[in-house]
Amino acid sequence: MTDLIVTNARLIDADRDEPGGLRVANGRIAELLPADLSSDDLGALACRHDAEVVDAEGLWLIPGGVDPHVHFALPVAGTVTVDDFASGSRAALAGGTTSFIDFITPAPGSSLIAATEARLAEAATSVCDHSFHLTVTSWGSGTAAEMRRCRDEFGLSSVKLYLAYLESIGLEDDDLFRAMRTAADLGLTVLLHCEDGHRVSARQKELLAAGRRGPDAHPDSRPAEFEVASVLHALELAARAGCLVYVVHASTAGAVEAVARARDSGQSALVETCPQYLLLDDSRYRGDPIDAAACVMSPPLRPVEHGAALRRAVLTGMIDTVGTDHCSFTIAQKTAAENFTRIPGGAAGVQHRLGLLRTAVPELTPRAWVKLISAEPARLFGFEGRKGCLKPGADADIVLWDPEAASILDGAADAHRCDHGIYDGIASLGRPRRVWQRRIV
Repeated sequence: MTDLIVTNARLIDADRDEPGGLRVANGRIAELLPADLSSDDLGALACRHDAEVVDAEGLWLIPGGVDPHVHFALPVAGTVTVDDFASGSRAALAGGTTSFIDFITPAPGSSLIAATEARLAEAATSVCDHSFHLTVTSWGSGTAAEMRRCRDEFGLSSVKLYLAYLESIGLEDDDLFRAMRTAADLGLTVLLHCEDGHRVSARQKELLAAGRRGPDAHPDSRPAEFEVASVLHALELAARAGCLVYVVHASTAGAVEAVARARDSGQSALVETCPQYLLLDDSRYRGDPIDAAACVMSPPLRPVEHGAALRRAVLTGMIDTVGTDHCSFTIAQKTAAENFTRIPGGAAGVQHRLGLLRTAVPELTPRAWVKLISAEPARLFGFEGRKGCLKPGADADIVLWDPEAASILDGAADAHRCDHGIYDGIASLGRPRRVWQRRIV
């Protein structure tokens, strides 16, 4: 990355919103510059450091986004996500996200160490900085020791546990509690996918027996109460285990309220939501079957009142981060399944997270917006001081953001490999004009 001076910007991170500029050297922020820097002083500074000068008049200069929840190159339902680490990271950069956190998900009974090594090698094609959440998919006599090794040898600071998908990667209560206790002992944050796996499985069988095979049955198999009950149960287990929990992709008002009550009682609990739950609703399952299949994800899209409640929760600070749960498939992959239980779940989103959050909750202050999309995930998952801030010494992951630009989204034209987008036609508020990442221009 060449040396760089950005001037005449509005500097925004979680701690500041002020006019000014900054200088980048050797891939790091070297210094912040005052707003009243004279043209002579600017010219002398640029000459002294042989730096490119960018005039950012009318634009916001923000830290690059940190997406805490993506799935690249993930095997699902007999297929694999269409985005690998190369295409997924390019899409992230195109939208102003300069770092992401993916997952290590070993087959039940297999080595966490081997799975981590394999995943690290697979991610070598990424053009973004990245990290991983470790997923514990089964419990054995050596699992606790392997979790410790993953922390100590690979620097992993978080572990994901599923209360859903009990037939494959989910854990029953005894093993779930063991994993939580071990995470507490190791100081790992516990990410929780909260849906009641037993009730989901039973409901799926009921719907199939009743002849419901299409994607319109998907939301009926995973209703809101299954998520809320699972969150409450997980919070109770976590309180006993003494671990810090982070509920991923909350899609319901009740899930966020449960986490808020736990926090009010003194429990260490965090919650994430995603743009799809802020902007879209379950009417998508009642229209065109192809569009319905495209919107199959878990948890599913919810009735409109949940989206309204989640937007209020974002605005009032009840929600800690916004990730995308990017998990992309082509229309052919989405429509090839024999019934709704076999449709690969997920959708593309990593490219448009920043603008979609501004679109969903335009009342957010710029500082609160940056906190959600960058500063807080950086703080929570091992990037604090390096990412998510505009401070001397931090990595020069920075974005010139045009807050007034509007883009009509078209997933087929995006940088990811997906041939459609669930946000197609939405007018996204704001877009990046330039993105710098410490390793590339």
